[in-house]
Amino acid sequence: MRAHTRAGSAAGDAAGDSAGDAVPPPGTPALEFGGDLTAVCEFVAAQAARHGVFGNRAALLVVAAGEVAAHLMGHGMTRYGAAVLVWPQQAALVCRLHTAAEAAVPARIAARLRGQVEIVVRGADVTLRVPVPVVPREAGS
Repeated sequence: MRAHTRAGSAAGDAAGDSAGDAVPPPGTPALEFGGDLTAVCEFVAAQAARHGVFGNRAALLVVAAGEVAAHLMGHGMTRYGAAVLVWPQQAALVCRLHTAAEAAVPARIAARLRGQVEIVVRGADVTLRVPVPVVPREAGS
């Protein structure tokens, strides 16, 4: 398990409105993981806090990432390498789990999270998106 940063697009959080279209900004921290579910959950929680997301929204993302990571691990999809990244997107926090193999998320996980976490599976990526309230800045801030 290694933490590092990933290169991304200069478009960053402006790239796409859905989770599947999201592109991590340059320098987004990533955690490479194999079978350490605790490390995945701790990393996602720490990144949520780093981006100012706490409470229920952070917990939703940690639970969703944990469930997806556990599924990927249980089906051997992390055997050849996997990474998790978390970054802010306009009015949302995005988490992507990337594996070396084609990914899948069982319907039971998607159904349990429906309406709370957007889940998009594309190739070897599972992207989770949790809406977060936008706090208006006060004048002069």
